[in-house]
Amino acid sequence: MQLFPRHGETHFANINYGLYALAASVVYVLVIIVVRRVVPSRQKTNSKWKNYIIRNLYYTSPLLHLSVLTIALAIPFVHHYSVKENVSLYVKRLGRLSYVLVSLNLFITIRPNFLMPGYQYLDLIPLHKWLSRGIVVLALVHGVAFIIIWVLRPNVSLIDKAIKNVWNLIGVLLSILLVALVAISLKPMRRFSYNTFYAIHTIASWAMVYLTALHARPGVFIPYTIINSCILLLQILSKCFFTRPVDLVSKHKTHEGLCRIVLPRNAMPEHFSPGSHLRISPYRKLNPLYWLLPSHPYTVASLPGDQYVELVVREHSGGFEFEHGRRYTIQNFYRSVSGDSLQKAKRVALVCGGSGISYALPIYRYFSSLNGNSQLNYIKLIWLVRDLDDLAAVQDMDLADMETSTFEIFLTKAVPTDDAVEGGSEIVMQNNDNFDDLDFELESFGDQVDQNGGLLEGAKKADKLASKLASNIHLGRRLDWFTDLAQFVEPEELDNTWLFLCGPMGLINAGKQFGRDNKINVSTEVYAL
Repeated sequence: MQLFPRHGETHFANINYGLYALAASVVYVLVIIVVRRVVPSRQKTNSKWKNYIIRNLYYTSPLLHLSVLTIALAIPFVHHYSVKENVSLYVKRLGRLSYVLVSLNLFITIRPNFLMPGYQYLDLIPLHKWLSRGIVVLALVHGVAFIIIWVLRPNVSLIDKAIKNVWNLIGVLLSILLVALVAISLKPMRRFSYNTFYAIHTIASWAMVYLTALHARPGVFIPYTIINSCILLLQILSKCFFTRPVDLVSKHKTHEGLCRIVLPRNAMPEHFSPGSHLRISPYRKLNPLYWLLPSHPYTVASLPGDQYVELVVREHSGGFEFEHGRRYTIQNFYRSVSGDSLQKAKRVALVCGGSGISYALPIYRYFSSLNGNSQLNYIKLIWLVRDLDDLAAVQDMDLADMETSTFEIFLTKAVPTDDAVEGGSEIVMQNNDNFDDLDFELESFGDQVDQNGGLLEGAKKADKLASKLASNIHLGRRLDWFTDLAQFVEPEELDNTWLFLCGPMGLINAGKQFGRDNKINVSTEVYAL
C-alpha cells in the first residue's frame, strides 16, 4: 500500500518565517530600549535631516519605526518558493505574520512596562495604534485573498472551504469581527461612542489571540499563544491586585468651567512623581463592565505631601462624570515625566492650556520647591485659559507653598460680564472635542475697558481672581513664545533646559517648534482622544 503525505511540501514552510518575525520583534524592542538611552532627547546639529531622524527615533515615530520594521520583515518574506506557483503559501504567511506581531503589540501596551526603561506608557501609544492597524490589514488581506483563491479555483466549493470547514469558519468569523472593529474605529464613530469602540477593541484583541490559535495550521500555540497569554495574564493581574476602591471626597464645578475633583490621599501610593497619572473605573472588579469598558486616565494635580489627591478636569455632556456617593476603582498609577527631566533640569518652563494645568501645576510646585537650590536657575509657568470660570478650578487648592512670582495667566477669551451667564464655556461644550478644550482665536477685549482705560467689573473680577494665583494676567493677548520666554534659553545650558507642554495639539506643535528652534529638551502631554 502506498502512503501519501497528509500535507503538501509547503505546509510547514512558514514556520521558520514566523520564528524570524518573532526574533525581529525581540531585536526591535532591544533596539528601541538602546535608542532611548543613547540618542539625545534634543536637537544638537544644524542638519535638518539628521535632526528629523534623531527626533523620530527618540520619540518613537510610527512612520520611521514601522518603516524600519517593515523592511526587516519584508526582506525574507519572498524566499525559495515561487510566488506564482505558491500563492496560498504567501497568503498564509501574511496571516502568520499578523499573529506574530500581536505579541509585539501586546508587549508595548503593558502598563507600567518595567521591561522598557526610559519609556513612559504614553510614549508608545501612537506606535501601538498604527501597529494595530497594520495587523488588522494583514489579517484581512489574508482572509480576503483566500476567498478570492477559492472562488477562482475550479472544482473548489467556497461553502465547503469557508463554512463547512470549522477551522476556516473560525477565521471567517474573526475577519467579520475585525471589519466591525475597523468600522467603529473611524473617528466619527469613535467619538460618537468611545465605550462601544473600546468594548469591540477588547473583544477583538482577545479573539485575535485565541481564535487565531484555533484557526491557524500549522499551529501557533507554541510559542506565540503562550507569549500572548502571559502578557494578557499580566494585564489581568495588574487590574486585580494593583487597584484600590475610593469614594469621592468632593467635586467643585463653577458653571461650565473646569472641574476640581478631590479624592482621598490613599488614591495614590505614598510616593509618586509629579505629573503622574491614575486610571479610574466607575465599576467594581466583579462587574463585567470593569473588564469590558475603558477606565478613564487623569493627571494627578497634587504632590505626595498633599492632604488629598486632586484632579482638574473638564467634564463633557454625555461623557464620564464624577458623581457624589459613588465608589470608584483606581487602576494603578503611571509615571508620565522622565526621571532625567526631574533630576537634571536647571532651566524649566511650563506652558499648558485649559485642563492641562493638572499636568503643569505639580511639576511647577516640585521645581518651585527647589528654587534657590543650585539645581534650578530659571522657572516659569504659563497657563492659557479661555474663560474666567476656569481659574476657579485651582483657586481653592492648597497651594500655600507654591511660588507665584513666575506664574502667568493668559485669558484668551473675553471675560463674561456680570450679567453674562453663559460666557464662553458654552462654545467649548458645543465643540465637544474631548480634551481639545483650548481655542486660540482671541476675541476683542474692547468691551472690557471703560472710557478712561480702566477695567470694567467683569475684567476686574478676572484680575482679582488671577492675582491670587499668578504674578501677571494677560487679557486677550496671544502667547508670544520668543517674547514671553525671552529669558528662558541660555546657550550654555541647553542640555539641562526643559520645556513642558500640556494641552491640545495646536499648543503642543507650537511648543515643539519653539523647542526645535532653540535646541532644547521638550516633554509633552496631549489632551486629545
